Amino acid sequence: MSSLPFDGEKLTCLLDQAGLDAIVATSRHNIRYLTGGYYDHFHARVTRAGSSQYLAAVGIPRGRYDAAFYVGTIGEKRQLAEMPVWISNVDLSGGTTVKTAEVAARQLKERVPASAKIGVELPFLSADSLLALQRELPHATIVDSTNLLHELRAIKSAAELETLRTVADTVAEAIAATFRAGRDNLTTAEMSAICEKEMTARGVEFLWSFTNAGPGYLRAPSSLLWESGRAMHLDCGGEIGDYLADICRMGHRGKPSTLASELHAECLEIQNEIRKFVRPGTPYAELARAGEEAMARSAHGSIGRFVAHGIGMVSHEQPMISHDSQRPLEAGMVLSIETEFLHPEVGHLKIEDVVAVTPAGYEGYGDLGREWQIV
Repeated sequence: MSSLPFDGEKLTCLLDQAGLDAIVATSRHNIRYLTGGYYDHFHARVTRAGSSQYLAAVGIPRGRYDAAFYVGTIGEKRQLAEMPVWISNVDLSGGTTVKTAEVAARQLKERVPASAKIGVELPFLSADSLLALQRELPHATIVDSTNLLHELRAIKSAAELETLRTVADTVAEAIAATFRAGRDNLTTAEMSAICEKEMTARGVEFLWSFTNAGPGYLRAPSSLLWESGRAMHLDCGGEIGDYLADICRMGHRGKPSTLASELHAECLEIQNEIRKFVRPGTPYAELARAGEEAMARSAHGSIGRFVAHGIGMVSHEQPMISHDSQRPLEAGMVLSIETEFLHPEVGHLKIEDVVAVTPAGYEGYGDLGREWQIV
């Protein structure tokens, strides 16, 4: 199992704990993860096809990596020849929802008992695919294993951490460049378009841009002008090979007011204070409490909010921070930490950072531009 692009022993253990005979992944991010980076380029952004949609699948029987299978479409033949996966059993007679489900069912029949318990990604499996699996495997039990795959990806490898560092650094650079391009009569929609161009020029796939130009609270690209004397935040997401960065930075047209400066300083103070809790062994609940207590001590805590969540191939993956979990942070986990204030005179002030858990504590990724970006 040493040649696998993921921790095979961990997956076997997770399947055993869940009592699963096999798992079938169908989401783009988990197919990339389980294959070591492969996904059909033609369908990476567009899945709709005729009256159906593209669907690929990776199936792995518990502990039998030699019996793993990949299901795709015949159009992938040349790409797979240039980008071979570790899976030897590649079946390209699928490709759309029902076809892929039927091929996956056929593969499973040859590998697991008829009464097997099979994990799938229900949020990433179409209704007709699920019906096809149930029809073809009438005696099997099909359950959702989305969180099991979150758990498999929870601890990032050195290569994954480097990718996450790169995408965070690049998104932060793109946001800073976008603020530098700010000028009179630009709308929030135009600022968002600039940010998309800046990310694309740096080799990052643009995903979203929540934009707010105070004093209102709208966080969407619109015809609203970023006027002189106003704050703006750019809360942007980008990805490299399905690895995400989610970063928010503040800009201001001219010198910020005393109130805006206070709110921004409080954002940074809370963000910096919570970073001290990001270290191996800190329970999720302790981190959540620390954030809320820091917000409660803030001069403007009544209009503020603190949030922390895991980020990697999915926003809001492990570590799933909550007051109910005593699970400890571990080295190799990556967090998104965010502090925000909504003030009727200033607008929506927010700082969001990407922070990795290291053996010695933490490391900020993409820390460029946390100070005011004055235009």
